[in-house]
Amino acid sequence: MLWAIKNIFFKRDILLSILSAVILIFAFPQFDCWFLAWFGLVPLMLALDGKSYRQSFGLSYLSGFIFFTGNLYWFVHVTKVGMFLMMLVLAVYYGLFGLVYRYFQKRNAVLKLILLPAGWVVIEFLRSRLFSGFDWVSLGHSQYKFLPIIQIADITGVFGVSFLLVMTNYAFKLVVDGAMNRRILSIIGIVLLFVFTYGMIRLRENFSQDHVTLAVVQGNIEQELKWEEGLWPAIMKKYQDITRQAAAEKPDLIIWPETSFPGFLWEDKDQYLELKEFIRELQVPLLFGTIVVENDEYFNDAVLVSREGEEVNHYHKIHLVPFGEYIPFRKQIPFLSEFVPIADFSPGKEETVFSLNGSKINTFSVLICFEDTLARLARKFVLNDARLLINITNDAWFGDTKAPYLHLQAAVFRTVENRRWLIRAANTGVSCFINEKGKVVRYLQNVQGKKTYVSGFDSQKVLLVAKKTVYSLYGDFFAYLCFVCILGDIIKSCIQSLNKK
Repeated sequence: MLWAIKNIFFKRDILLSILSAVILIFAFPQFDCWFLAWFGLVPLMLALDGKSYRQSFGLSYLSGFIFFTGNLYWFVHVTKVGMFLMMLVLAVYYGLFGLVYRYFQKRNAVLKLILLPAGWVVIEFLRSRLFSGFDWVSLGHSQYKFLPIIQIADITGVFGVSFLLVMTNYAFKLVVDGAMNRRILSIIGIVLLFVFTYGMIRLRENFSQDHVTLAVVQGNIEQELKWEEGLWPAIMKKYQDITRQAAAEKPDLIIWPETSFPGFLWEDKDQYLELKEFIRELQVPLLFGTIVVENDEYFNDAVLVSREGEEVNHYHKIHLVPFGEYIPFRKQIPFLSEFVPIADFSPGKEETVFSLNGSKINTFSVLICFEDTLARLARKFVLNDARLLINITNDAWFGDTKAPYLHLQAAVFRTVENRRWLIRAANTGVSCFINEKGKVVRYLQNVQGKKTYVSGFDSQKVLLVAKKTVYSLYGDFFAYLCFVCILGDIIKSCIQSLNKK
């Protein structure tokens, strides 16, 4: 009889963990019900109460597997096996939160109000760094449209927003338990008031008066057609036709997406010479993405050509995409090459800052593909005095799914963290202009408002900001403080246990 009762309650806990994942899936694009993230973890926390370490890990792992699969299912367009393995690995991070929750279950509510969010931040930080790092769908990313709240990221990075959300989730859980008290309510109220007030002050701040006009071109070339050599002239013509229209607005720079130049840049010299002649004709500098081969190594590149048709500089992409640009552990697990038959790209080693002599665009840096989801990389460019960030990408790999919007969501935080505009030129979308406060001020879209799988161009005046933020200067110090909080509590507990003995 007791076993049957326990089994019923455990089934309830499984349903609660699944419910938590589903709620949080709806907090992210394309649903964008961001307010759900403020209480989406409550069902999982209720399920974890009173559980063993094994049960806590299992329930959280299940919730994480559903959450990541529901948000990142589109990786299946690149590799089915890689996608499944990726979900299995990412779910471990959720499982770790279950262990953290279990470890701190006997702490008082005030301590847990700090320790649980700190534990979550530590786990998100580890996810952003381990195994080359995967900084997508962090809990704080869900708030990318709630501008007053995310302004705190110029101090704490996205982790500060995640911390706030987990803290509020735990407070709601106390309300459900009937355990809320005035002290906790006061702490939550003060923290929320501070963050919101800080955000409103930052939203009213003027950061710069220097501006330039940039234009982005979205070619909308289907992925399966990009490497058909017979179609390369047609692809170039499409880009050039759209670029002529963009040049008529006299921008300071025109931007093409990642790998927009078909083929390999320096192997097809005639095509490259024709492009340079085209740029000289327009008298507008061009930044474009291409594949470059150097000493039998393949690089994903961004190339800048001046209005005179001279190559100014290029940037080798530093952070490569697992299973898209290289196979992790290829030597250790050789059979993976059979499922993902790609050659490995080589990573770049230099955080390039571009400049154009005689132009108002004196310093900017390029983030290729998913690099704009990496806070630490964008920060390095800013520390090298980049006053503007540009992302060139090709999300056509993943079809017309939520992938481009999740990508955009993460990119918004790079602007707030460093107070830099970020301009996105995507092959199939989302191409847009994001200001230094995280607001998307302009999308490239058709008359129906569709932003993906449309072609065209758009232009916008953007600000050049030189100021460096707390986050730019000191990076993820907030995440390290969370490490210290967790470690300090563990050491304190160990000392107390020794004293009792």
